[in-house]
Amino acid sequence: MREESGHQIVRLCRVRQAVALMVVLLLGGCSMVQDRPSDDQEVIAPIETKEPEDVETQEPDTPERDARQRQTGSELSPAAASLLASARGMLLAGNTERALNLAQRAQRISPDAAQVYYRLAEIYQKRSDHARAEQFALKGISKAGNDPKLRRTGWSLLADVRASRGDEEGAREARKRASRS
Repeated sequence: MREESGHQIVRLCRVRQAVALMVVLLLGGCSMVQDRPSDDQEVIAPIETKEPEDVETQEPDTPERDARQRQTGSELSPAAASLLASARGMLLAGNTERALNLAQRAQRISPDAAQVYYRLAEIYQKRSDHARAEQFALKGISKAGNDPKLRRTGWSLLADVRASRGDEEGAREARKRASRS
């Protein structure tokens, strides 16, 4: 019996040693060591790539460009227009989460297009997040420039948002502004 008890103690000690070794190895594997070149090693500089000269670049932001945008509103890129159309389909199908994701992608592509903000406002209105819906409608109006159709769309949307949150006076004012645009 004593001999059996001694074997159990030895076995238990070996198991503990094995567990301790595994813990040390796992922790050692998790630590990060950053390789640093020693003084006698050559450091290789990163390769610089040049942009092809025939590639069209976007016009830099200038006061003249900003003024043109304020007057006409920003163009909606074809990719963003496609995303907004898909977002509208998702919204009509009741999938507001997917609609929101698509509209946010469109926003990253065309951040100055009023239509993007109007679609975001519609999505938030459908989600009963009227405060955000109003913010996005107002942002869209600010991006519409002097384009009467875009401004009218924005003010009408804002009137709907305000009416749905119970702000009848604000809705009336927005409808008035829509009719003047």
